[in-house]
Amino acid sequence: MKKVSLLLFPIALMFCFSCEEAQDCAGVVGGDAQIDECGVCDEDPANDCVEDCAGEWGGNSICGCTDSTAVNYDSTATYDDESCTYDTSPP
Repeated sequence: MKKVSLLLFPIALMFCFSCEEAQDCAGVVGGDAQIDECGVCDEDPANDCVEDCAGEWGGNSICGCTDSTAVNYDSTATYDDESCTYDTSPP
């Protein structure tokens, strides 16, 4: 049994030293970089891509009512979020 243990120890040691850590998306061994929803590879979670109100990752849509005849028309809105309301009182 002692001979088997002496034989297995160097084999196990060689196996452990031959193992490599995985590379991240930037090619850094053991790195933390990840690909965000916009396809950008970096290790800074503070600048991760976010989904805008129109459902576009990394987009800059401004959601609101884009119908100029609505009472809640938003002239800065670039994406109609179907929130428009209209004056329905009789004239």
